Amino acid sequence: MSTTRQIEANRRNAQLSTGPRSPEGKAVSRFNALKTGINARAQVIPGEDPAELEAMAAGYHRDWAPATYLERFLVDSLIRADWLLQRLSRLEAELWAHEIEEARKSTFNPLDEQAPMGHIYTRTYDRFARLQRRIDSTERSYYRALTQLQRLRRDGADEPEPESLPEPLESPPVEESVAPREPAAPELASFFHAPRIEGAAALAAAATSPPGAARSGRFPGR
Repeated sequence: MSTTRQIEANRRNAQLSTGPRSPEGKAVSRFNALKTGINARAQVIPGEDPAELEAMAAGYHRDWAPATYLERFLVDSLIRADWLLQRLSRLEAELWAHEIEEARKSTFNPLDEQAPMGHIYTRTYDRFARLQRRIDSTERSYYRALTQLQRLRRDGADEPEPESLPEPLESPPVEESVAPREPAAPELASFFHAPRIEGAAALAAAATSPPGAARSGRFPGR
């Protein structure tokens, strides 16, 4: 059973080995276990050394350090094409050696010792042409994967980092439209209106007014 000191020591050690903490470090560490998909035993034929293929795969993965499954596929395509090109190169050399030896043994068409390579090439032109087409196709596969991998890395490097959006500017207050006031009408001269007198006071005023005052509406003193 663990003692208290051992438990505390384990806790301290765990805090020291928590792995990457930044988002970038965590993104990279996700693919630490991403290895090559090349199976050396399946890619090697008799006469080839699996250790050479494994060393080549390790070199490509060290140089490119694929961080996604797509990058790993492209790196594995480079490895397969490179390995096949080396095989085809050995095959071409062995084809020359084989045809020269067969021509020396032939009694119907013996080897021309003055121009052995020209003689062999003329004699086995179709075989060398098919081999060259295979080499050209493999080289195109290699450079196609290389171009895609370089473009993938370049696009990832050129991708701009997300920036915080600027805060929206406050729109200026909208001024209320005020209808223009119409010019005030000119004030007309007001006329004096005599106060209305009712009842007995009216009769008394009418009796004391000069003739015609009631008709004109004027009163004494006006």
